[in-house]
Parts: sequence; C-alpha cells; structure tokens
Amino acid sequence: MSPTVLDPQTTLDMPLSGVRLIEASAGTGKTYTIGNLYLRHVLAGRGVGEILVVTFTNAATEELRGRIRARLYQTLQCLQRPAAGIDPFLDALLASLGNADERQQAIDRLKLAVRSMDEAAIYTIHGFCQRALTDHAFHSGQPFEVELINDDGELWLGALRDWWRHAAYELAEAEAALLSEAVGSLDAFIKLQAPLRQAFETTLLPSAEGGMAACFTEWQAFADRLRNIADEWRQRRGELLDILLTSAALSRGPYKPAAVEALGDELDAWAEAGDLFALPDEFRMVATGYLHEKSTKKKRGSDPSLDDDFFMSCQQILDQRHEIANRLRAAALDEATAFAGQRVQQAKQQGQRIAFHDQLTLLHQALHGKQDEALAEDLRRRFPVAMIDEFQDTDALQYGIFRCLYFGQADTALTLIGDPKQAIYSFRGGDIFTYLRAKRDAGEARYSLDTNWRSVPGLVAAVNAVFGGREDAFVYSEAIDYQHVQAATEAMGKQHALFTEDGQAVAPLSLWRIPLNEKDKPPSKTKLRGDMAQITASEIARLLRAAERGEALLGERPLRPGDMAVLVRDRHEAAAVREALRQRDIPAVSVTRDKVYQSAEAQGLALLLEAVIRCNDRDPARNALASELLGLDYNDMAAIAFDEQRWLAWVDDLRELNRLWQQRGFMTLFQALLQRLDIGHSIAGGDNAERRLTNLLHLGELLQTASKTHAGMDALLGWYHQQLHDNADDEAELRLESDEALVNIVTIHKSKGLEYPLVFLPFLWGCSETKPNGRLTAYHDTHGRACLHAAIATDEQALCLAEKERLAEEIRLAYVALTRAQAKVYLAWGEVSVQGRRGSRAGALAWLLHPAQTPDDLNHALPAAFASGANLSADLQRLAEATPAIELCELPAATDASLSLAGDASPHLATAEFRGRIATDWRVASFTALTRDIHQVHRTSSPRGDDPVLNFPAGSHVGSFLHLLLERLDFTAELTSQVTGLAEQLAPRFGLDAERHRDTLQAWLRDVVETPLDEGGLRLRDIGASQRLNELAFDFAIGGVDIAALNARLQQAAGQPLASIEIDDFRGMITGIIDLVFEHDGRFYIADYKSNFLGGALGDYAPDNLRQAVLDRRYDLQYLFYVTALHRYLRQRLADYDYGTHFGGVYYLFLRGMRPASGPRFGIHFDLPERALINWLDRQLFAPESTHD
Repeated sequence: MSPTVLDPQTTLDMPLSGVRLIEASAGTGKTYTIGNLYLRHVLAGRGVGEILVVTFTNAATEELRGRIRARLYQTLQCLQRPAAGIDPFLDALLASLGNADERQQAIDRLKLAVRSMDEAAIYTIHGFCQRALTDHAFHSGQPFEVELINDDGELWLGALRDWWRHAAYELAEAEAALLSEAVGSLDAFIKLQAPLRQAFETTLLPSAEGGMAACFTEWQAFADRLRNIADEWRQRRGELLDILLTSAALSRGPYKPAAVEALGDELDAWAEAGDLFALPDEFRMVATGYLHEKSTKKKRGSDPSLDDDFFMSCQQILDQRHEIANRLRAAALDEATAFAGQRVQQAKQQGQRIAFHDQLTLLHQALHGKQDEALAEDLRRRFPVAMIDEFQDTDALQYGIFRCLYFGQADTALTLIGDPKQAIYSFRGGDIFTYLRAKRDAGEARYSLDTNWRSVPGLVAAVNAVFGGREDAFVYSEAIDYQHVQAATEAMGKQHALFTEDGQAVAPLSLWRIPLNEKDKPPSKTKLRGDMAQITASEIARLLRAAERGEALLGERPLRPGDMAVLVRDRHEAAAVREALRQRDIPAVSVTRDKVYQSAEAQGLALLLEAVIRCNDRDPARNALASELLGLDYNDMAAIAFDEQRWLAWVDDLRELNRLWQQRGFMTLFQALLQRLDIGHSIAGGDNAERRLTNLLHLGELLQTASKTHAGMDALLGWYHQQLHDNADDEAELRLESDEALVNIVTIHKSKGLEYPLVFLPFLWGCSETKPNGRLTAYHDTHGRACLHAAIATDEQALCLAEKERLAEEIRLAYVALTRAQAKVYLAWGEVSVQGRRGSRAGALAWLLHPAQTPDDLNHALPAAFASGANLSADLQRLAEATPAIELCELPAATDASLSLAGDASPHLATAEFRGRIATDWRVASFTALTRDIHQVHRTSSPRGDDPVLNFPAGSHVGSFLHLLLERLDFTAELTSQVTGLAEQLAPRFGLDAERHRDTLQAWLRDVVETPLDEGGLRLRDIGASQRLNELAFDFAIGGVDIAALNARLQQAAGQPLASIEIDDFRGMITGIIDLVFEHDGRFYIADYKSNFLGGALGDYAPDNLRQAVLDRRYDLQYLFYVTALHRYLRQRLADYDYGTHFGGVYYLFLRGMRPASGPRFGIHFDLPERALINWLDRQLFAPESTHD
C-alpha cells in the first residue's frame, strides 16, 4: 500500500497516538513537518518536557530547538494578531480553532511552551540515553555517579594485548605460523578486531566450532600427508625440478634456472627439517594454482605435467591450510573479543566509567532485563510523545530501545521521520535493514512528503528522471520505492532564484560526458581525478568572470563564490580541487570528514612537543626545527643548528617551555608556543593560512581536554601519538576555517542536510568496490541478519550480498549529492578504468543511467551498456531527449585563466641571477661516508651451530632493532618484562617476529648486561640511568682534512697494513652518534653495540678475531672520532679535565659473543687510545678553517 501524502490538511488530521512512519524525500520540509507535529502536541496539552525529539548530532539538536521555538512563537503571534496567508498549515490550524475559548487555551499553552523551551526534551540519541540512565539509575542498575569517557579504545588495546600474550605466546612454532597467516601481526589483528567492539546482534563468519584449539588440531592432522609430500620430494626431486625448468608453458621469470635451484634448496631444507608444518613461502611454487597462474596466457593448460599428482597434492595442502586459517581468524577474533570485552567491562565498572557508546548498550540492556517494564513505564510516563529525526540512520540497537518503549503501547505517540534514500552512514552503524524492519512494523501507518521546496522545477524533473528510470533504482525496492516528487511553485508561495547566463535560463542539469582517451580506451581513475579537478576549477573561474561582467546571475544578482559547492568523496579529491582553484586565485573552503590529526600541523606540533619534553636531547631539538609550524627553510635551520649561540638560544627556549608545561599545564605551554616561537606569524605568511591556524587551535583544544585524563607530559604525548596513528572520533574532524563567501569543497557525507545554489559533481563516476581481503566485511544475510565476515572472498554468496549492499549505498550517496542543489548541477559521467577492478561500471551512475544492468552484473557479467561506447552514449542521449532539463555536453577543456579579469595589470617579474661562488669541497661527513669505498674482507668463520644467539638473524635492520632495545632498557631493573614489552613494540618496525624470538632476546640481553667488561667485574648491569648517556650526537666544524696524513697516522697506530680511506680532502662537518657514554668510578667510557655475525662458534668472538674485525671494518677510525669528540666535550664540561684521569677507554661490544661465564674473553674489544694520538687528531682533524688556507 502506498503511503499517505502529507499535505497541510492530512498533517492536521494525522492521529497523535500510535506509531507513524514519515518518509521525507530531500528538500520536502522534514524539519518543517516536525515543527508542525510538535506544535500539534503542544496544543493538545503536552508540555515541552513530555515531547521527546531525538536526532543524531549536537548541531542538529540546536537547529531543531531553534526551529521549533520559532514555529511556536510564530503560531502564538498569529493567534494574538490573526492574519491569513502565513502558510497553508497555519491557516488550516487556526481555522480549526473554532471558538474564543479554544483560541485562548491555545495561546496559554503556546506561551508556556515558548517560555519553557530551554527545558525541552530535544536530545541526541546518546544524550537521551544518558538522561534516561542518570534519571532512572535505580531501575537501570547504573551507579548514581559515573564518569563519561569519550572513547574506551585504550582499554581495548590493553585488553587485546593481554589476550595476545595469553593466547599467542604459548603456541608451538607450527601453531604460531598458522596464527600469523590467519591474522598477521598484533597491530594488524587489533585493527581487524575493531568493528567487533560495538557490534550488536551480529554473526561472525566463517563459523569456527571448537574455537582456535579445534583449528590447530585439524592442522596437526595433516602430519601424515606432509610427510608423504616430503618423502615424494626427496625421491622425485630431480624429475620435478626438471619439469619446472623445461615446461614450455611456464613463464621463465619466476622459474628461471637460478630461481628453480634456490627453490630446490628451500624444499630440501623443509623436507629434512623436524617441523614439516612450517611451510616455506616457496612451497606455493610447486602447487598447481601458482603454476597455472605463472603460465603464459597462450599456453596455459597445454602442459599436463604441471598437473602432476605431486603439484596437486601441494595445492590441496595450501587450500586446506588457507581454509583452516580463515576459520582460525574468525575463532581468534571471537575469543579475543570475548576475553577483551570482559576485561574492558571490568575496568570500566571498577573505575565507575562508561564510554560514549555504552550509553545505548546499557539502556537497551536495562529495558530488556529483569527490571525492563518498570524502567520502560517510567520513561513512557516521562516522555509519552517521541519523534525520531533522521530515522534512516538508526541502527538495530537504537531501534530496539524505541521499539521496546512505544510499540504496542496505548496513550503514547512515536513518529519516525527520515528518508531511506539518504541512509549513507553505514560506517557509523546506520542500517537500511533496520529501517526496513521498522517499515514493516509500522504497517499501514506510513506517510510521505512529496513537494520539493529546495530545487527549481527543472532540477526536480531531472532528478526524477535519473532515479525514476528503473523500478529497483535503490536496489532494495522493498525498502525504498522511489516516489516522484513535485516542485513547489509560485502558486504555493515559493519564489525560486533561477540561474541564468547572458540573460538565458540554462539547463538545470549539465551531464558532462567523459570521453575515451586517444587509444579509444576509458581514462584511468588517477589521471581523470586530476583532469576533473582542473576542468571544474576552470568552469568555476569562467562563471565568476561572467558574474563580474553581470552575465552570470542567480536571480537578480551576480553569482558569488559562496553560491557554488564542489562535492567530493574524500580528502584526495578535495585536495585536487582546492589546488586547482588556488592556481586560479579562487578562494575556497573545505568541509570534509578528515581528521585534524591527519594534517601537517598535527605532525609539526608533535615534533615541537617532543622537543619540549626532551629539551636536553639534541635529536628532538634539531628535528623540531623542521616543523612546518616554524616555517624555516634549510638555510634557517642550518644557521641555528651550526651556530653555537643561536643553538643555545633555541635550547633555552625549549627548556623554558618545558618549565612552563610542568609548572602551569598544557594550555599555558600551548599559548607560549604560539607567542615565543612566533608560530602565528609564520603560518600567516604561507599558503592556506586560515585553514592551518584553525587546525592548530583545534589541536590545542583537543590536547587540553586530553590533559585532564592523561597527567604528565609523557602521558599526554603518548596519547597524542596514538591519535596520530589511529582513527579518532568525530571531535577530531576538521573544522570550518571561515564563514566567508568562498567556494565550498564538501564531502558528500558532510553535505547531507545542506544546500547550495550550484553544485559540481566531478567525481560521482567513482565507486568503492567491496574489498574482500584484510578486513572484516559487513553485510546482511538473506534473512536480514547482520554479519561480519572474516574471509568473504571464499564465500561467493556472502560476497554477492555485500556487493549488493555496497552498490545500494553508493546509489543513496548519489541521491544525496544530486539533491543538494537549488538551481544547477554539473555531473560528470563516463566509463573510467581502475587497475584490477571494474571501475565506474560498478558505480551508482552505471546502475541508474544504464538500466540494462541487472543484479547479476554486480559480480558476474559486465553490463551490456558498456559493450561499446556507442551503447553508453545512446542511453545518455535517450535520457536527455526525454528530459529537457538535462543537457548532454562534451567535457569542457580546462583553461589556466585565473579569476582576475584580463584587463588587470600584472607586475613584471624577472628571475634574479646568482653571481656567487659555491665551495665544492664543503660537506657533512660521517664514519660511514668516509669508509663507504673500503672493500670488506670476508674471512672464513665456523659453520652455524645450534646456539640461538649466534644464529639470530643478521643484517642492518637487526642491528638497528638491538640498538633501540639497548637504548631503552634500564640495565639495573628486572629485564624479562622490559625486553618482552619493548620487543613487542619495536620488532614490527624492523620486520621481526617478537613472539618467535622472545625467549632468545630475554636470555641474550640478560647475558649482555651481566657479562663483565673487564677483569674488575664492571658490567652494564651496574650502570644506572644517571650514569649513562644514550645516543650522544656530535657535529664538529672542520677546516680541512688531510686524508693522506690521517691514513699514515692510523696505519702507524695499528701496526699492520689497513685498507686506505680513498676520498678527496674536504672541509665542512664531521657528524656521528655514540651509542653509549657512561661514567664509572669517576672515569668516562664509550660503548658501541655491534651485532655483526662473525661465525657460528663462540671462538669466532675471541679477542684476536675481534681486533681483526675492528681493523677490517675500520672501526678503529670510528672510535677515534668518538674519543676525540668526547675528549672535546669533557674538556668543555669538566673544569679540571685530564684525558689520562677522566677518560677510561672504548668498549666495542660484539653482542653475539658476550657470555657472563666467559667474562671479557669473548665478545668484548677494548682500547684506550694514546693521549698523543687523540691530541694530534684534535689539532689536525678539528683545526680551525683558517689554518688550512
């Protein structure tokens, strides 16, 4: 049955009890209707505190409050001073008040309502739930005093890490490898699990009965099959490799002889290993699937030997392992969510805290619990009338609350008002299937609004044509049956401002046809995005120039920049448009869903805060100079970094800011940052100054709020870094920087509820296809039940359902975009290619403009409309011919003309000529740079044994990992938990598996800090935090290095031939970083950590071998630099400094060889360079520049 159309009379006649569903298409007066119904309830005797109005944002609640107050006051004025023709509804309402007593009663009730509007029950959904829980704490079972926290993400992170330690660290290696294949790293798993935290009545798939344990057991059952494959490999190795080498079907790239030989070695090692479950990556290369994938297209399937039983057995193993891994992924997610959810709930209960989203869950639970009827009765007495605005965005949890309260209840009224065609917030939980359920529940009590008061008649006709071309325009026709709307006319009292050019009305919808490229192929998405931004900006510039000449008018006035909006999907499209407008000197403002934490200002502020906290550390202080908030160029940064007086002044600034932060809090620090570092002036001098300053002030507010719950500088900075890397909440969305008349660049999601005279849709051809890998995919099954699928690529039916939902939301997004305009829309459309995907063929406009598509096209056959460009053009031509309001145009060419009129005078600009001289021998040199060309000597070492430390992975990334671990370890404290925590945090950066190496790292680093460094028993364990300085950086200006003299002196000191340093003489800077400087018994020592692999036996790390390794790699030169740098440093810091008294020597710690039982006999190279050599280096290497002129 079709819904009843709400006109003034039917709105007046609609019953004020029971459940009513009102479908309000875009621009048809939804808020106006809410105001009228509210007015009727007030006149019926309801107080404003009894009429609950719920919407979804704080801004919307304030708008509703204002509009309702104005409607009540307007009606009061009309009753006190009767006048006809205000609007049809008020005319009918006033006419229904037949006698003076009724009118006086209405006046009294309206006066009371207007005076009481501050007490009106107009809330967000969360605000209503909070009020219900607080006011009815006894019946809801909640504490009377609770702390509301904005987000419980940190609690979830901690709980999930606890689960990971509990579940993953105890696994055998084969099980750990399977879990790794299923969920990846801990960080990846945490991101994967995030959608489950607030999931309500949602089924997780695939089903994994028996949990993780069952999956591991099932995998272990393949032991015999793996042994058979290993045996067959050993027996047929040569034959199988020969197939791979000689097959004419295989592409030679992955199967060239060297690759096949390496493959054979890897499979040999696997077949001989004790653990056959640890399949090497190369195993897939002997599986039929990969073999066919890597066959040439012409010969694919032509070689039966590639279907050998061995290869097929390997494929079956991989398939079954993958299937088990998929179920294991779901099982792990299920177990982790249950474990972590309980931990999070306990933590919140103990702290008497609830998160923002908990309010809905707790109220739903209370209404459906043991005390449900008492609480529901209390709320119904308090709010006998309820109106839910934007109901299409309601999810199942929210609907469950209102359904429990109002459905089937006498003497109550519930009005659900919204537009299912504008349900575009699935990422926030908005659920079109919940709307469909409510529609069924409402039965015949359905109404609709059918008059568009926003858009000119021609544009309304054009939108009707676009969405009325097929019965299933919105895919789910049972939920959304598109009803044509009519445009408000002058006879209804509507005066439209028409858009005209050169005195002529223009077509309300210009359909720009995207052409094929020069190769008669669809353009690529990446190229077209840039092109469309330029074309759109060019058209806007053309219109504004015409407006300056009085030729482009909106009604009777010239078109202005603020009359136009460009609607985009994301920040990439927004940035492209903004840059194109900037190039043409057109002012613009961006309104997107981007987070302020994604801005350059957020990164720049992070650098400054880090420097303030670590104000005595050189690296953070130097990094902060690069903060874009300071606006320094390279010369400015170099001038500060290399001028001692300016550097000290900079460090003093940071120290003073540190003091202010500690003593007076974050906001004082933030204000001082702006003033002391002159950040405002720096920003004002650059591009997008208003946007950047808005971002910075927004960040300051967010940090100030966070400082109330994150006490201390380090805690607040840790929270801030977390926001930079995670998805923040809505409070972090970018704010509008200005209310000036600027061209609006708005995301489609943000544009909902807004309107603009002219709207450009240059990117609506795009779409976001369902991505089946690396995330949980949300969809609803054939019964409408919510599902999250952890392996949807393996479930064709689920993938089809998810793709159907994806397309349906794309269409609703297109509807929102196309209904924002009052007078004119520019829409670009055509076939666009996206590598590896169907491109624009899978988008909303393909479905709407080419109705030959069927639901089967979503996953199988390509739509017939795209068989040729002619078919596509014919569909568009038919649409334009049938609808005069639609103009089919060729895509205009972009021009570079700016907004300035052609007659404007421009200053003559000329490039300055540089006449100076640049010194070519000035450079910044480090030990690595000086020794880059030295040939490394590779000496014979012992084969690898079974020592896990000596066999630990090697490479520069491992060295960096170990350096960072040792830098952050407190040598004097308990090590096990430190190593575990730091390894979990740091290992992913360097591609290492912290779980796999946990036990080895704990034992190894315990040995490192416990090993005596000398015969006196000195250990790293004895060095406290106050006695050590990590990562001491130095930069010294040098006048001119005599490389030959340096070589000769070092050869003499070594007493044996050394590899020469083959570089030219130079001037400039010597730079370096000393791993560790520590003090013991009044003497200062240097320690450098070396993770070099010298051999598989402890004897390879004996003193003679270490000395040779030092000389081979020229570490002798490295530590002489270090000693000389520390020598100069101590000379400046200690009044009575003497090299012989205060300097203790250099320890090069070869970490793999350090064992407490062996003492300094293995793994430790010590040297105390002669004073004369250091003094010579001090004079020669760091001599003033003038001595070399």
